[in-house]
Amino acid sequence: MIIVLLPILCWVFIALIFNIKGLCWRSSFLTASICWGVLLTGITEMLSMVKLLSLFWLLLCWGLATLVLVIAYWFTSQQEVSKKRGGIRLFFISMPVFSGCLLAGVLLIVILTGLTASIAPPNNWDSMTYHMSRVMHWIQNQGVGHYPTHILRQLHSNPWSEFAMTHFQILNGGDYLANFIQWFSMVGCILGVTLIAERFGANLRGQIYAAAVVATLPMGILQASSTQNDYVTSFWLVCFVYYCIMSIQKSNLYYSLGVGASLGLSILTKGTAYIYAFPFLLWLCWSTVKLLRLRILRHALIVAFIVLLINIGHYSRNLELFRNPLGPDAMSPAKEYTLTNDVFTVSSIVSNTLRNAGLHMGTPIKLCNDAIEKGIYSAYNVFGIDINDPLTTWTGTGFHINTLSAHEDSAGNPIHLVLILLTISIIILFWKQRKESYFKGYIIALVVAFLIFCGCLKWQPWHSRLHLPLFVLWSPVIAVIMSTAINKWIANVIMMTLVITSFHWVLKNESRPLTGQNSILNTSRIDQYFNNRPGIKESYYDCALAVSSQQCNNIGLQLGGDHWEYPLWVLIQRSSKQTPRIEHVYVGNNSYKISLGNFKPCILLKTDKNGKMSINLLK
Repeated sequence: MIIVLLPILCWVFIALIFNIKGLCWRSSFLTASICWGVLLTGITEMLSMVKLLSLFWLLLCWGLATLVLVIAYWFTSQQEVSKKRGGIRLFFISMPVFSGCLLAGVLLIVILTGLTASIAPPNNWDSMTYHMSRVMHWIQNQGVGHYPTHILRQLHSNPWSEFAMTHFQILNGGDYLANFIQWFSMVGCILGVTLIAERFGANLRGQIYAAAVVATLPMGILQASSTQNDYVTSFWLVCFVYYCIMSIQKSNLYYSLGVGASLGLSILTKGTAYIYAFPFLLWLCWSTVKLLRLRILRHALIVAFIVLLINIGHYSRNLELFRNPLGPDAMSPAKEYTLTNDVFTVSSIVSNTLRNAGLHMGTPIKLCNDAIEKGIYSAYNVFGIDINDPLTTWTGTGFHINTLSAHEDSAGNPIHLVLILLTISIIILFWKQRKESYFKGYIIALVVAFLIFCGCLKWQPWHSRLHLPLFVLWSPVIAVIMSTAINKWIANVIMMTLVITSFHWVLKNESRPLTGQNSILNTSRIDQYFNNRPGIKESYYDCALAVSSQQCNNIGLQLGGDHWEYPLWVLIQRSSKQTPRIEHVYVGNNSYKISLGNFKPCILLKTDKNGKMSINLLK
């Protein structure tokens, strides 16, 4: 539907206005994305307050926004033309053959990943459980307010990515654009890290290196075609860090607005942003207080106000239901399922640091993996540390070095980890240019962010996906070192190796493969929803078919806390002439307090301990 272009047109005209006003096209991309993200948040919260989050009102809001931006662009372009400096600022420069080939490889990765995102439906486990499920409830309720649910993550988890998906789902009439939120963020990260590398003095070759490092991240490639939110978080953090650097080099109100807005959006997207942003905020304060003195308070208040303004809606909903703006203390009331460590000691941080790094040490060779795992276990035994200490380990899991994975929940970034360790070694031992204070500050902030992550959160075998922002933010450092402190030919070989090996993850994504017997090119869209859990597909099909044969407008759900919900919505909508109202019933957590009005289900859909669904007719 052409109406889905309205939000996209808004972004385009915002970018054009900033570009005409003097920003380069990459900076315009970042700034326009931040403005668009804030605008989308405002529209969502405003319409939700009066339960008008529907097609008509979204069309009205985005239509008016587009009209205002078109007029603003016209006036801005006329003013710039009168100053004889109008026109869109796009610069095309010649580059060495190898740099051009490397850039072409990056573009091919982006294009093929975008192809995957366009063909495959959302089918990530978390998306089936709560990311996409909450979108359907919001559309049904015409607002993002909390509702009764067995899956509390649908309520308290940070919602910006799902805000965006909701808009496109309503405007497009389906989930065909849902994966593009992450894919767009991948593109934004690639462009953003080149700007950061440029601020660190990287030349064109170094900036292309930075783009290649990000584009070839296995976890990034796999997530870029999904409806997870780690790449979205990474993008907002890249914007945040870029504006932090700009503020350190030249503090002004514009950069403070950029810092506040990007930080607010990153926090609204995922809770890990608190951890990763904190060291950079300290770095920003430490670096600017000497220049601004008491004036820093004004900038700090601006940043704090914008962050609070962006997040106030989500905070208030959580505060009302959970008496905590961040949501419940844990995913489960049982202490053993808390996300944070139960002890905070040097040994616990060291243990989690090694185990989190170990998630990226997997190789294609099992013997090699077994040897690495045996060595790590031996090191723990020497120091008398329990490697799977329940005080610092997610319940029911244990540390292992797995074979190289192509799944978005468990893939590691082994080559990139080696490059990070190599980069740190060069900086410490050999690189003479390490005297640049803001470059050192950036590196220290990254290291501290990782240590805080390890010190705060219990180790989980799925943590590698949460590390994505760190790997993205390390790419400018790797690029600067590769382009200045390592032989050019060696650096080129390393970069080309990254590009060539990355196509394994581009083509062999376990959830959405482009090639092979289960390729998304020859598998029906409906079947692809169950790629990560084929064992429950038949029960969902049967229940959806049974629902369509009944004259029932109210369907109750009784699900486990990590069971799939979203495919049920898709199947029922495809098989029923009129979509019934679907609500969670018999809820046993805090959300039971939320009233469903006069809702009385005539059908109950219930999952068993294995996640399979059954249907009960209610009289």
